[in-house]
Amino acid sequence: MSVVREIPVIDFGGEPDKVAQEVLNACKSIGFFYMINHGIPREDIQRAFQLSKDFFNQPVEDKRKYARTPENHGYAELYSERLDPEHQRQGDHKEAFNFKNFINGKAFAPLPPLFEKDQAFIEHFSRTCHNTAVRVLEFFAMALSIPESEGGKRWFADRHGYDKETGEALRFLKYPRGGEAVYKEVVRAGAHSDYGSVTLLFQKDVPGLEVQASRTEWISAPIIDKAIVVNVGDQMEFWTNGLFKSTLHRVTFLPEHNQLDRYSIAYFLHAEDDVPLAAIPSPLITPKDSKEHVPTAAEHLRERLDKSYMAK
Repeated sequence: MSVVREIPVIDFGGEPDKVAQEVLNACKSIGFFYMINHGIPREDIQRAFQLSKDFFNQPVEDKRKYARTPENHGYAELYSERLDPEHQRQGDHKEAFNFKNFINGKAFAPLPPLFEKDQAFIEHFSRTCHNTAVRVLEFFAMALSIPESEGGKRWFADRHGYDKETGEALRFLKYPRGGEAVYKEVVRAGAHSDYGSVTLLFQKDVPGLEVQASRTEWISAPIIDKAIVVNVGDQMEFWTNGLFKSTLHRVTFLPEHNQLDRYSIAYFLHAEDDVPLAAIPSPLITPKDSKEHVPTAAEHLRERLDKSYMAK
């Protein structure tokens, strides 16, 4: 596989076999791609960003009333998360609000009034993101040639029910303007891989994401209009024995961050909690001959969250 120094753009409105091959190439090399013709209405994305801005513009005392729970739902304030605990001197220069999936229409915990008023829309957006991410998983299964006798293109989808106990989360993020002189680090969110199976990232107005291309160098992930950034998560790397790459990425300070807040929205898709992360039934995957413990989706998530929030 040649060295990749650019994140590919994949048109999901194209011929399915061609899309599956492009997905396979991207996931085996850089682990990231841009998804166009994804089907999520632009007005829904814009409304979600406006809700995010309205929430983060509230006084911190009001936001702290809905602090993040151990189950990863709620508000995480500035510096509370350290995504690269081995190398960061302090927590990430960002704040976030995480929504767990709305099982049978119910929020995991009480929501701030702003979000409670728009709970129906937030659940709608969360489910829309879920459906889009599952569509990506179906192309993963096609790319990996999972036999129909083993579940075919539904192999991953059947292990990612929305109304199930999972670690999936819709996350609103704000990187407040300024701060580099005080923060004294060029990295705003530490280098990390994502914990789930696949991530959808919505960027708006202000860039800053960088990806460790081919495991050797950092490249920027610029904003492409009407495109979603998609990346492979740890669960997929487990399932494919490393064939698909769960690539490190980070957010760095840019000159425009001195004057502009940076907002993004991430949707993290996770398998159901009790799903083991053992090699999938694919002719492209060689199962490991090992007696090592195979973690479940929930066990891996708990390990990663504990590291990032306890290392302050």
